Amino acid sequence: LRKKYSIKDNVKGAVVTAVEQNSPASEKQVKAGDTIVEINQVTVANAADVQKRVDQLKKEGRKSALFLVANADGETRFVALNLN
Repeated sequence: LRKKYSIKDNVKGAVVTAVEQNSPASEKQVKAGDTIVEINQVTVANAADVQKRVDQLKKEGRKSALFLVANADGETRFVALNLN
């Protein structure tokens, strides 16, 4: 995936491989090739970590989460997403 999306070696996290059209993520400009670095200040390394963190936040009754997302060059931004 790193080669496919030209992701720099210093970018660590879970690579986004697809985003549904008209989803909250697509509306926030998250796209394939972006990397999820953290969710609510907890580092994630892969898709399983992302799912585990989202499930944990839902169990805690959270309705949204703050994702730290990096582009292929490593530039980061925060994206708030609903967990529904």
